[in-house]
Amino acid sequence: MCLYATHMPTSLPAYQPTWLRSHLWWAVAFLPLILPAYEVRFGIGPLPTTALEVVLGAIFILFTIAHGKTGWITGVQRLGAFRWPILLWCVASFFAVLWSPDIVQGFGLWRAFILEPILLLFVITHEFQEPQRRGFLRLSMYALVWVMAGWGLFEYLTGLGIPSPWNVSIGEGRRATGPFPFPNALALLTAPIGAYAFARFVKAPGNALSLLTFGAALLAALVARSDGALVALLAVAIGLLLLEKRFRLIGVGIVTIGVIALAAVPSVRNEVWQEVSFQSWSGQVRVWMWEETWQMLKDKPLTGAGFGGYQAVIASYHQKDFIEIFEYPHTIIFNVWSETGLLGLLAFGWILWAWLGATYRLPPTAYEALAVVGAIVIHGLVDVPYFKNDLAVMFWILVFLTTQTQKHPNL
Repeated sequence: MCLYATHMPTSLPAYQPTWLRSHLWWAVAFLPLILPAYEVRFGIGPLPTTALEVVLGAIFILFTIAHGKTGWITGVQRLGAFRWPILLWCVASFFAVLWSPDIVQGFGLWRAFILEPILLLFVITHEFQEPQRRGFLRLSMYALVWVMAGWGLFEYLTGLGIPSPWNVSIGEGRRATGPFPFPNALALLTAPIGAYAFARFVKAPGNALSLLTFGAALLAALVARSDGALVALLAVAIGLLLLEKRFRLIGVGIVTIGVIALAAVPSVRNEVWQEVSFQSWSGQVRVWMWEETWQMLKDKPLTGAGFGGYQAVIASYHQKDFIEIFEYPHTIIFNVWSETGLLGLLAFGWILWAWLGATYRLPPTAYEALAVVGAIVIHGLVDVPYFKNDLAVMFWILVFLTTQTQKHPNL
């Protein structure tokens, strides 16, 4: 035994997971393709979770094994100007959990919408400094839009797989949902990526994949019959065409044709007016929601309803009994204010401001950031473009891709 002990090494060599460090980024690069997996829900013991959360948890564990705390610190350091608004966003939203009517549910939603997407951002900022890796991540996002558009088109043409009440005939207003339970979810996921893709096409017209992705996002909005997504994509596209000198005449031509069509075709003019003045049924429902939400926010201006608490809190303000109580008030300011309180609303606004500011004077990323923020805000005027598992993750992936260039290596 003494002889054996004498020949034992004094210390074992530290484990160096070099293979994992070299290949971990692949798991993240393909992550956009499985974002709809949040619809696969189950429980691990008493803890409810989703397939997407399990994948994210595995990525975080593997990242920690590969890089330890140094990797996380580096990811945070590379956030640059985003560090403080992100910190405020996390803190404000966490406190909103504490005054939620259901703290357990609120914490679960905070974990899925705030904590996990931000942790993923740390991983991405560490793993995707190389342009080639960012290219794979971008291609994965594009592929997601192609798949979603193809799925939606199949549903729209055949009627197969569409849940009630959207599984009517095309003439009666059929709406595709893709892998989701409602149509707007399909458009909400694809529209910001489509806007991002069109910005890349405008700055590099030879980029056929970007133009194809924009077309696929438009198709997804059409088969989902999402007016908000369609308006957002068209507004962003026309705005970019007008900004870019070589496409300005095309942009002016499209605007001119649109104005002439509105002036000359009463049916088109009336349809557009119905939508923009919120006289359609969906518009009226939103106005009623906003009126009730405003009454609630006037009583709770600092706290809002609490994270995940909107449906419970708004119930006592709900006067229009013939419509359901929706999960969110369906306009971006009220969504954020209701969920995270006034401090959270300020934090979210700061994030959007920092996003645009990080790309100022840095073409073409300035176009990309402007396009994505524009699409999110315009669509968000009538919908909920953040508070969903896939949308929260995609939001921060797009923040990274639109603020990361070789000339500007930090966020």
